[in-house]
Amino acid sequence: MRFTVLCDFDGTIVNVDTCVQILEKYAEEDWRIFDEQYEKGEITLEECLQKQFSTVTFSKALVLNELQKVASVRPNFSQLVQLCKENGFPFMIVSAGLDFVIKHFLKLEGWYNLIPIHAPKAIFTARGIKLTFPPQLCNTSINFKDDMVTQYMERGQKVAYIGDGVADYVAAKKADIPFAIKGSKLAELLKKNKIPHNEISDFQQVLESITQMLKNNKF
Repeated sequence: MRFTVLCDFDGTIVNVDTCVQILEKYAEEDWRIFDEQYEKGEITLEECLQKQFSTVTFSKALVLNELQKVASVRPNFSQLVQLCKENGFPFMIVSAGLDFVIKHFLKLEGWYNLIPIHAPKAIFTARGIKLTFPPQLCNTSINFKDDMVTQYMERGQKVAYIGDGVADYVAAKKADIPFAIKGSKLAELLKKNKIPHNEISDFQQVLESITQMLKNNKF
């Protein structure tokens, strides 16, 4: 059986939620009301993000400069990606974050254009940012994150999913091996619903888990 690692970006690969940082600084109205609607199931993840970023206007250079002051990549990220590449395991970023932000931090780590990204594409307009989302291929998917888990599982792949937020819950619940950032909303939801998972503070714990599975020939 093949093995795939799908990983969230905001709050997972980087230590802060870059979307929240952008919205707190640049949103022209109360964006948290859309988070509340999403968590109540009143709107989809895609609708939530679209509504939030339609209220934002800024330049790419400005926001990237601001984010570099507060965001850093979680330890051992590059080592995890390298381990996956050495063993032929696909590693993909599956994120509700903005594509140009993800690419910027990957460039800083030396992985620019080397890691597939499944995330909204940001289009700058006079009326705020418009987002174009990856298409969903499975009719039963809740959002584009769990849709990607389904796609790999239907190919006969064992899937590890790493995340931290409410938007990661359905994907993590569906995955074979869920990892949640310690103390995150995802960890709380998985605990609450008694779903077995691994809680991590950095990617070393994921490295160790995959290395142990390799030794035990579980792939």
